[in-house]
Amino acid sequence: MAVSRKVMILDDNLLDVMEVEKYLHTGGYDVVHLSSPNGAISKIEYEKPEILLLDIKMPRLNVSDLIATLRAASDLEELVIVLFSDMDAERLQQFCMDNDINGYFCKSMDVRQIAEFLNNFYEY
Repeated sequence: MAVSRKVMILDDNLLDVMEVEKYLHTGGYDVVHLSSPNGAISKIEYEKPEILLLDIKMPRLNVSDLIATLRAASDLEELVIVLFSDMDAERLQQFCMDNDINGYFCKSMDVRQIAEFLNNFYEY
């Protein structure tokens, strides 16, 4: 029996969330999502996902504060943060390098591959 893996999606575009959620479920992931950055830290601490899929272009999201808080929380030090955005890959890659982010998945990429992509963040 495979161990259940939990992903939290923080994105305000519900159509994107629903599509990604479908492929993550098929890939064996439990999925929780937030459509607003309000209370995100509390929700993350409560749900304890292994991976956070984060749209950094959400309204009212101070992404720098959120990432700094997550990276400073000792109980979240294992959290994998993956950007999930419609920004171009070059900008996302630079943002990842500048902000201690584990990786990115562009919304323009084939979303059917997302579970397989996220599997790369687990040690076997």
